[in-house]
Amino acid sequence: MILPDFFNNADTSVRVALIAAFAALATSLITVGHSLFGAPLKYWLEKRALRNKLSTEYEYEQRKNLRELIGKYQGRMLEAAETLNHRLWNLYENQDKGWLDVQGDYRNSGYYHSSSVYRFLGFYALARRFESEAVLIDSRIAENRDLDFVKFVKAFAWAVCDVALFDNVDYDSKDATDHFFRDHLREICDSCIVNERFLGHKDLQSVLLGNTDFHTVFRFFDGLKRNEPRLRWDRLVAVHLLVLAFINSFGYDMQESIPKQFVCVAQQANNLQILRNLAAWLTKLGLQQNKSAKLISKAVEMVIKG
Repeated sequence: MILPDFFNNADTSVRVALIAAFAALATSLITVGHSLFGAPLKYWLEKRALRNKLSTEYEYEQRKNLRELIGKYQGRMLEAAETLNHRLWNLYENQDKGWLDVQGDYRNSGYYHSSSVYRFLGFYALARRFESEAVLIDSRIAENRDLDFVKFVKAFAWAVCDVALFDNVDYDSKDATDHFFRDHLREICDSCIVNERFLGHKDLQSVLLGNTDFHTVFRFFDGLKRNEPRLRWDRLVAVHLLVLAFINSFGYDMQESIPKQFVCVAQQANNLQILRNLAAWLTKLGLQQNKSAKLISKAVEMVIKG
């Protein structure tokens, strides 16, 4: 090339001058480049670092808030779930004795009917309370275990309110005979808690009896039995399966249910299509990867296969 040949053949003084010129040019280019891009690049890097810092702090704070909220409710919800679990097992054994057949006389309904309503609402009022507080927390960035807690709470509401559980089954969804309207159930649950405490049995009875709109929960249990043409029994079976999975996921070892018990509960269902709907919806509810929820799918599969 011409420039290297010229440089090699030049005198030493010329070489020195050329090197100095090139150095000056390089310095000028670096100076110009820094002035044009240095400050913006520094600003971009600092802005990105700040954004990452804020994002990390936000995620940490949200996870911490959710963890604290779960800690506030987990023990009470497990206790309420365990109480409801025992009552449902008891119901399977005694449903044909007519203990729930009160024929609309809710003021004198007797212990079994009123306590069944009390245990049901005791669990759902806490679930409702947790959900109302969790709405302010970004659960998308939660740890898997904490996120499962949120998903279970949402699944409980779905199990008693959503008519999708009755897909491909003859049911008039306009009338809440075998399901609850979601907003109506929220209103009932909100009325069950005063000053952060769930009402006592007698106080709750008074609140529910004092508002005829709240009688829906009394009617839901009134005369409930397995061999009836209605679908409410199977809805409670779906609730029970979710309760078992919830207890297995967050309770103590001594509270866990074995796979055989999941199968026993699934066998209580009258309509196999409702079981299929429940199993299919586990994915939509985000519980398909939960170890305990998988026991529901396996139990449903076994019962359907016979």
